[in-house]
Amino acid sequence: MIRNRNLLVAALATFISSTTAAQEMGTAKPINSFYQGSWAFQGELFNFDPEVARYEGISDSGYGLGAGYSGEKGLFNFNIALGVILIDDEDQFEQDVEYEGGGFGTESSSISAVTANLDAGVQYPVSSSGNLILGLNVGFRQLEAEREISNCSNCDTEGVGLGSETYFKPFAKMTFGKRWDGTLALFSYTGDKGLDNSVQFSLNWKR
Repeated sequence: MIRNRNLLVAALATFISSTTAAQEMGTAKPINSFYQGSWAFQGELFNFDPEVARYEGISDSGYGLGAGYSGEKGLFNFNIALGVILIDDEDQFEQDVEYEGGGFGTESSSISAVTANLDAGVQYPVSSSGNLILGLNVGFRQLEAEREISNCSNCDTEGVGLGSETYFKPFAKMTFGKRWDGTLALFSYTGDKGLDNSVQFSLNWKR
């Protein structure tokens, strides 16, 4: 967790120094006073606590895919998203199954993980064109994970000890024309439910 805190402190220092310099020099583009909404398409790399991952029999990293909605007005911004996380099952179990079309066989388990998150915070443009924006949000991620056999109605399931956590999210946003934004964000989780950190790239289409 010390490594995560150092990254967060560095991001905060960069954000504060950049916004202060922009205010003093008067070079940053003024904040938009109207509301702007956008749809987001997200890819994310998750890092799990190695001890929790070893105990639960899963890989210590996973890949997330998701979609969501973002809104901003002035200095304020918020994000809502839903997604799935692809995690390797390193402690699979097998079970005999009967297929719907007839016949019998043996299937192996896999990890099923779904997530939802909500965050809000402040942002500030740090370039004269307003195309580069830095920000810091605080949020909460809900995470549910199970070890199961996919598409099986009566097969065994096992809970996986990954839980929901609050997080800090420093981010940098780049605007591409009038319709598209790209955002790179670091999620630094504050709890002990197995989430260590994650890095997310989000592509936003403005309505």
